[in-house]
Amino acid sequence: MLIEGQDNQKLSRVGARIKSRVDQASDAADEERVSSSQFIPGLFYPTDHSGYAQAFALKRALIEKHDGKALEEVTPGTELVTERGTCYRVETEEGVSIRTIPPKRAKESLLTDFKLLHGVRETTERALKERGYRSIADLVEHDRFGTQALRFLKLVEMRDSGELIEWVGRRFTRSDPLALNASGFHTPDQLLFVDLETLGLFTSPIIVIGVAEAIDETLTVRQYVARNVGEEPAALEALLSHVDASTALVTFNGRAFDVPFLEQRLAYYRIHGNLQRAHFDVLQFARRRWRGLTPDFKLASLEKHVMGARQSDIPSALVPEFYETYLRTQNAGPLVAIIDHNRQDLVALAHIFSKVCEG
Repeated sequence: MLIEGQDNQKLSRVGARIKSRVDQASDAADEERVSSSQFIPGLFYPTDHSGYAQAFALKRALIEKHDGKALEEVTPGTELVTERGTCYRVETEEGVSIRTIPPKRAKESLLTDFKLLHGVRETTERALKERGYRSIADLVEHDRFGTQALRFLKLVEMRDSGELIEWVGRRFTRSDPLALNASGFHTPDQLLFVDLETLGLFTSPIIVIGVAEAIDETLTVRQYVARNVGEEPAALEALLSHVDASTALVTFNGRAFDVPFLEQRLAYYRIHGNLQRAHFDVLQFARRRWRGLTPDFKLASLEKHVMGARQSDIPSALVPEFYETYLRTQNAGPLVAIIDHNRQDLVALAHIFSKVCEG
């Protein structure tokens, strides 16, 4: 039997031994996670072990290759100075030709689907067409549907793609192919492809903002890189320089992630910028197009189905891990991998968007 003092001493010794073992195990796990392919990703990330083993092998190789070198030495770019500070801009050109829906086809598809009018279902549509109505434009004098038809016709004539997407979403869903037809009212150079790399979920900093724009038969990719989290405001300011009244956004899951994330970070820094505009979220259209043909609807899976697998890349879930290593070691290697991952995402996004527009 132990008296109170002895009991406390024994508990303290046991606690110290347990803490020591936990600390040793934690240190070993950290070391293994950073430097070894024996890391077990299934405990932390929903993907296969081999992909993460390859990613960590890539990180080790890049760290060794770029030891002692700054980002500016290994990745050509320019220092971008904005009112909100500086960030690093990387610009590349990709041989990607953006294909969109022809405007004539887009207009015809929208105006010949009477079900876009409230109160019209298949039976009513069939009856109206049997009476000689061929287009929503023919219905502007109709007693019941004329007011709606006129409003919709004006949106089509004005090529107001943002309002047309919302109209289609109210009658069907935003993923309906009819919503994609609104993209036909934009020339390829008015489409802004956007992809983000962040340190986590909402409220976490953005570390790379990638945008891509079509110029003739070339896709120009510009990436605004935060070499430290203090450069995030400058990257946000740089993004807004690509947005004007005619810009339409193209993203992958951007309605749920990219745009809300950007809006939250803009508000955090009190930067004024309006991202509410025509927005084509490719994930929504891809689900309809390739349902049952791919194991899932991750960008990498769709890219593999449409273009083939990437030669080397890091899983998106490891972006925070790579960036933390970059900050801790001041070795540019892991950041180089993040920049390349973001570039490949933008190229894949452009290809997949063009593919869904083909119909």
